[in-house]
Amino acid sequence: MLRAICYNAYMDERVIEKLSELTDEERQIIRSGRIEKSDYSTGEKFIVNWKKLMSDGRDMALRPHTRFTDFPEHSHNFIEFMYVYSGSITHLIGGERIALERGDILILNRHIRHAVLRADRDDLGINFILSENFTHRLHSNILGNRVMCDFLENNFKETGEGQYLLFRAGDIFPVRNLMDNLIYAAADRREGDEGLISGLVEVLFSYLALYRGALAGDGRADTPQTKLMQAVRNYVKRRPEGMSLKSLAEDMGYTQAYLSRRIAQLFGKSFKELVLEERLNEAARLLGDSKLSVEEIIHAVGYENQSYFHREFKKKYGCSPGRYRKSVRSENQI
Repeated sequence: MLRAICYNAYMDERVIEKLSELTDEERQIIRSGRIEKSDYSTGEKFIVNWKKLMSDGRDMALRPHTRFTDFPEHSHNFIEFMYVYSGSITHLIGGERIALERGDILILNRHIRHAVLRADRDDLGINFILSENFTHRLHSNILGNRVMCDFLENNFKETGEGQYLLFRAGDIFPVRNLMDNLIYAAADRREGDEGLISGLVEVLFSYLALYRGALAGDGRADTPQTKLMQAVRNYVKRRPEGMSLKSLAEDMGYTQAYLSRRIAQLFGKSFKELVLEERLNEAARLLGDSKLSVEEIIHAVGYENQSYFHREFKKKYGCSPGRYRKSVRSENQI
């Protein structure tokens, strides 16, 4: 890591000057006044494809934000985070204006859509593009970091919610210093630097979780899809009596057939499977946290057929409820 950390001010200025130069794309924008979506996306929906931006096959890349025009609403098939090196840059997410100032970091998952208002020459935002392979490796190396792990796990889900994390990090010297090193390493990349860059991103994510006071926003897109998913989740977490797809459909004003189809599309499982999963999770919690008997817990989570419950519990947790309780209590005594 010595090469990245021990650079001098001249090298830093050289890299920043290079990143601030007008790109061929920006010169074209100045002439035409518009973004060429085909430079970023291959489909009808404006979903920026990481392969369009990283044609060299790398798993992580640095790219200055495109200036001199509004960047229209889009999503990505990768995680992106923007660091504002100078000036300010404003994003639009779900109708909300999010203004980033010098030192701020905005991390966006692949499910969220956003637009970016026109940036001028002195507004330097640096985008870091993390491929799916990169983020899976990152996730495996920061398992103790719940803030970032939860964010990455939501990103990996096919039916995950659009989410962003906003960090006001301009006054946090360790984060600013780390970002300088990451910019230098990524912009002046040499053969064999992949491990170095991965390590710097891991440290960055750990620092951001450590400085919790810098987290100014943990936003999730308020779309019809996410509203429906949240309503279903809330329903299956209620008391088990009277829980049915029919009653949920009536509460939400949908036909039972339509709601059943939408649940399968959004969650990848049926309503019955969602309810079973929630009841087994609640049973596992009660086995660990309460003094209720196994029979009482089975009744509490809404089952009358004890043999069915035992079979499904063992299928999920690999042991009987009684053995699961002994295992949890043994771990808690260590």
